[in-house]
Amino acid sequence: MPVPPAGFAVRRIGPADAGALVALAATDNLFDEDPGTAPSGTITPDGARHFLADPSVRFWLAEAGGQTVGFLHCCIQRRRTPGPWAELLLMEMGTHAEWRRRGIGRALIAEMEAWMRRNGVAEVWVPANTYAVGFYRKCGFAKDEGEILVKELH
Repeated sequence: MPVPPAGFAVRRIGPADAGALVALAATDNLFDEDPGTAPSGTITPDGARHFLADPSVRFWLAEAGGQTVGFLHCCIQRRRTPGPWAELLLMEMGTHAEWRRRGIGRALIAEMEAWMRRNGVAEVWVPANTYAVGFYRKCGFAKDEGEILVKELH
């Protein structure tokens, strides 16, 4: 298993770690491109437990000195076609503004990839924000043939 650089550790969290997810939700703006935006909102401890208990959710935290300094959230997408049983959708990832450029993002990606290898998942895809494309390319991601389209229902 990859060893993260000194100063922090990466671990996968589950329902027993609901408090960590609640705390992250209150400050997740500090992990975004613009930390001046408002946090995404609150989540109840029960909501956090149910989210982390979902068998399709994989959530990793990078921590240093009892503080969350990075996170990565994926969803398992089961496949209906022959070949690998599933692929991952990397939903969101962030590094605390004060901890950037210390290898945290790469360590989170490495932890996700180690999980993928252990579980026979051969592909991960990410609908990357424009500002994050360079990071993902440095981590070995490549542009696919399609486009990601979004439709919001009102």
